[in-house]
Amino acid sequence: MDELLVHNGSSPSSFLTTDLPNVTGSFSILRNLLLPNICLSFVIALQLKPHVRLACFVAYSFTLVKGFTLSTGDSLRDYSMGSAISSDLATAIHMLWLTDPVSDFSLEKDSTHLASLPFLKRWYWTLCALYSPRGVGWNYQVANVPPASAQSRWRFVARQLLRAFTFYLLVDFAQTYIHSNPLFTNPRPGASPFDIHSQGYFCRCVNIIAWLTLAHGSLNMQYLALSAFCVSSGVSEPRYWPDLFGDWKECYTVRRHWGVTWHQLMRRYTSSIGRYSAQTLGCKRGTTSSSYIQLYVGFLVSGLVHIGGDAMVGKQYLGASFPFFLAQAVAITLEDAVIAFASRVGLKKRCPRFFGYVWVFVWFSICRAWYIQWAVDAGLAKTRPLKLSIVQTALYTFHNSE
Repeated sequence: MDELLVHNGSSPSSFLTTDLPNVTGSFSILRNLLLPNICLSFVIALQLKPHVRLACFVAYSFTLVKGFTLSTGDSLRDYSMGSAISSDLATAIHMLWLTDPVSDFSLEKDSTHLASLPFLKRWYWTLCALYSPRGVGWNYQVANVPPASAQSRWRFVARQLLRAFTFYLLVDFAQTYIHSNPLFTNPRPGASPFDIHSQGYFCRCVNIIAWLTLAHGSLNMQYLALSAFCVSSGVSEPRYWPDLFGDWKECYTVRRHWGVTWHQLMRRYTSSIGRYSAQTLGCKRGTTSSSYIQLYVGFLVSGLVHIGGDAMVGKQYLGASFPFFLAQAVAITLEDAVIAFASRVGLKKRCPRFFGYVWVFVWFSICRAWYIQWAVDAGLAKTRPLKLSIVQTALYTFHNSE
């Protein structure tokens, strides 16, 4: 019905050298993510009393948290699965305590409320809602989801497959570049791919873009391939698969980067937990205090979710990515203050968006290194998201032909 929450599934790599402490077994998406969520949707569909829901939530959480002690055998995929575990826990909090899906959720195409359905259908649609983080096709669709596609079925499928292949090539180029840069594959004290003294500011920016291309491209590639499969098989329709990321032209402030351009897969629970926190603290809806409490709580939750990825890579990296997310809230606060000042003195209308793009680029050229450096130190750059590399095969063939 809606897009599935796409986890970044990287292939196991023989280049992995990172030791993962306290690993007790192999991680399974079916056993450690899907089956617990099937049980969670069953609990939600039953509309149990609070004390029973609490007991079920504790059991669900215990089952998920056990996944932190397991490994996929690939440190980059471990980070993705650890973040997925934390994300599922946050989703469970939203679905069990901050909303009532059975009473509140309905399908937009026929306005059918889940409460009016027989139990088995209600269970099925509750599971669909659980895996519909952006709420496309539901009455709870989050803000700033890109427009739905109006293309015909097979035109949509062809376009998605072509775009998926394009992202495959982008990820392939990024992976090849990263593996050719010794500062990524053999990190050492005093030498970093993000240190201006090591390779200069230009290469620092190139290195950041290459790393982000792995994440951005992999997510897009999986999402596009999944959408093509679901639509071609008749399971879904093109209108339920809007783009995963927004327009990069909208990225002229840090706030808009996260709220419009970046994917909104976490917005459902970051927004609901943020609103609940503001209400609990007595802030009226629509006030400045409410807005900033939601901002900071939202990035706090996002940081905690990514801590799950840190933990699964290794205990010594627990919390390594957290400062990056809190820094975004601080940057947005300062950004808002500058914009407000510019408006008061009449500068806002005279300042073109170009300066906004420059500011966003400079900010992320600084702070993205905080998010990536620990991952490089942990050996994540040695893994290979793509097991089959067209680019490396072409380079190898060209080199041998000389």
